[in-house]
Amino acid sequence: MRARKLWELAETKGSRLIVALDSVPVEPGKLVEEVEEFAVGVKVGLPFLMLWGPRAVRELCEAFSGELYMLCDFKLADIPDVVAEELKLIKELGFDGAILHLFQGGVKAAAAAAGGLDLFGVAAMTHPGSRLIDAHFDELVREALEAGLGGLVVPATKPELVRSARRAAPGATLLAPGVGAQGALPGSALEAGADFEIVGRLITASPDPRSAAEAVRSAHRARLGAAGKWR
Repeated sequence: MRARKLWELAETKGSRLIVALDSVPVEPGKLVEEVEEFAVGVKVGLPFLMLWGPRAVRELCEAFSGELYMLCDFKLADIPDVVAEELKLIKELGFDGAILHLFQGGVKAAAAAAGGLDLFGVAAMTHPGSRLIDAHFDELVREALEAGLGGLVVPATKPELVRSARRAAPGATLLAPGVGAQGALPGSALEAGADFEIVGRLITASPDPRSAAEAVRSAHRARLGAAGKWR
């Protein structure tokens, strides 16, 4: 399943940027207004939910779902019945897609209850201590594909895994976090084969988030344009 809305926005806006909203100390609506021209979506993380509450999450989805792809990242990793219930509630909040872990298994059963949400499975993580998950990368990619997921989360900080995911799942939508504060340069994951980069603190902690988002989008266009991969 291809994340249709995400790709439509990418074509309309000429962007591959998803802005990560985790610990957002400023009023989130104002921040999103500053970056929405240059981004295709926002990823709302669990710290955001705990800081601002479900009402703020719902209001954010209602306010920006017409212009942005709303991606939920609430660290879903549980038995299929629990994940299915979480996905139902996530859909009711107004999200377009959700990120879920793959290592716990039962992904196919959970995906059957997605209710139209696009699902992206975490095949590896960005930090160097994730060696236990990363060691099972190929198995986790297969788990996602066998469950019918159309997307994967692969780390921009580990471009060799991005390339491996692209080879194993040529039709999947690859999202790559880890750009900026964690060390990967804007555009580097796209060059390795990812479709979208998830960028947080480089933009949200900037004194000028609008200019930072514009600079990331420009870097994306330059990298993909030079490689002849922009589409």
